Amino acid sequence: MSSDPVGQPSLARTGAKAGLAFAGSVIKGGLLGVILGGGVFFFYLSQLQGPGNTAARAGGAGAIITLLTTPSVLVAVLLLLFVAVYVMLGVAQGRARAMQHLVAARGEAVSQRLAGAIAARIEAMPRTQGALHRAADWLSVDALSKQLAPVLGEGKAVRSVVAFVLNRLPMSEMLAEWQESRAEHGGPAEGEDPALRALLTRRINETLQDMATPSRKPLYIALGAHAALLGVGLWLVN
Repeated sequence: MSSDPVGQPSLARTGAKAGLAFAGSVIKGGLLGVILGGGVFFFYLSQLQGPGNTAARAGGAGAIITLLTTPSVLVAVLLLLFVAVYVMLGVAQGRARAMQHLVAARGEAVSQRLAGAIAARIEAMPRTQGALHRAADWLSVDALSKQLAPVLGEGKAVRSVVAFVLNRLPMSEMLAEWQESRAEHGGPAEGEDPALRALLTRRINETLQDMATPSRKPLYIALGAHAALLGVGLWLVN
């Protein structure tokens, strides 16, 4: 593995920070699931003794029959599932925060290295319009991950970054833009094309920034759906 550039944190330090960020978000998601998800679930179960559930008030088998024969059981199950929903949101948030550390420390190097790897493969393709539009078929996550190993190391995280970038890059649009630029300003007939590398570097960096930006929107949606479901459940049992 190559030595770290001056002024950049080591891979071990970056990985440790990313791991702590991931673990912290997962723990928060777990606590939210247990406290909020579990708390709402048990609160709802306590409300099943309301005036709308005559059999439930009787206790014993009557309460079980009520749960099995009314929509209340569906609401209870869905409320319980929100425990897992909050945990999954914590995992997703943790991945974004871990990627944020990674991009902050190595984003520029990753963009340049990945852009160079993709550009080299495109430059080696036949110079026909149809072939260029099939550039995505020439790009392998495995091969590109190995080329990034000196920058990020090896592992599932590297593969996920490469796969995410390849899935998000609008290759046809970018290649069309590159071809138009070549037609207008010209470019080297053979060898490396700086314009292609600059274009790829810019678009990959933008993609990485989007990937590393945590969003609270899914959490707000989950909270709203959770509250709405509880409201429906309370309406059913009262």
